[in-house]
Amino acid sequence: MVYLLDTNIIIRFLVGDHEKHLSECINIFKDIECAKLQVEILDGVLMEAFFVLTKFYKLPTNEVIDDLKTILALNGVVNSNKAILYEALTIIEAKNIDFVDALICAKSRLQGYGKLSFDSDLKKC
Repeated sequence: MVYLLDTNIIIRFLVGDHEKHLSECINIFKDIECAKLQVEILDGVLMEAFFVLTKFYKLPTNEVIDDLKTILALNGVVNSNKAILYEALTIIEAKNIDFVDALICAKSRLQGYGKLSFDSDLKKC
């Protein structure tokens, strides 16, 4: 069975501010790492995790991006759009644009979609 991973699991794992939850999250991510547990991380979950970690916890963007890329690369993460999410994180880091714009850029770049927008950030990619 594939499970959908919620934002709070990612946050508790990366922030470690709740001892009981951290312990459970460490076990979850160990199982994901060795593919004993298969998960999908929805775009919105990744976006929310990025936002909460950078805006609420004020963690450095490059650190958050590295951590989220590491999570995406785990063997048990079975997203069919893993490359697009990874590319979106790369674009955020390189171009300093918001998550949704980076996701549009990544999908456009990797899948050949055109872009329709008035947003100048989309021209950056």
